[in-house]
Amino acid sequence: MNYATDTDLLHWEPSLFKDATIPSQTLLSGNGTLAGTGFTIAAGSFVDAGIAPGHVITIGGSINGSFPIVEVNSATSLTLSVLYDRLTPDDTAVSPLPVGSTSAVPFTIKTCKPQIGLISELLRQAVEVTDASAILNPQSLRRTAALGTLQMLYSAGAAVSIDTSDLLVRAQMYERLYRRALRSAKVEIDLNGDGRTDLIRCPALPRLHRSA
Repeated sequence: MNYATDTDLLHWEPSLFKDATIPSQTLLSGNGTLAGTGFTIAAGSFVDAGIAPGHVITIGGSINGSFPIVEVNSATSLTLSVLYDRLTPDDTAVSPLPVGSTSAVPFTIKTCKPQIGLISELLRQAVEVTDASAILNPQSLRRTAALGTLQMLYSAGAAVSIDTSDLLVRAQMYERLYRRALRSAKVEIDLNGDGRTDLIRCPALPRLHRSA
């Protein structure tokens, strides 16, 4: 289980998925038609490419921006939205806001899911949980996972770029924010599978184990 999505990263870095120096995976690209909150393609398949809510679509042309994917309606149609604060995976009551209208516009859908997955696994290890279902409040780790992923992305980008000044500054900033988020996170853990909180752990606090 991942504790953040590409949309969470977009809240922090609106240009992240347009930045060629940031490691990411391209799921699908081509041309499509934008009409308000709807985006359709004539070739390719959102379903086959594994596109899902929480992914981010970058649209070129006169739009020239990145937008959260709210719903995949069919293999060739999806719903996107202008990014705003309440647009999170936990809030199903939010309404997508229209982006604009244009046709034959280039698009790319990239994801940082592998990096998010790695940070999520590290967070589980930090609270000594192997079964993700034992964490009863996974939303408490969203901010931490997003910040940790951004720190990883910018550090990796700096490692392969000639001009590293801006990337290093961002990596250092997100490292500070990540460590602060680690200290403030409180993870509710169910030890026996009864759905109730048995203990609360902070991923930043070391735990001592008695040796045999």
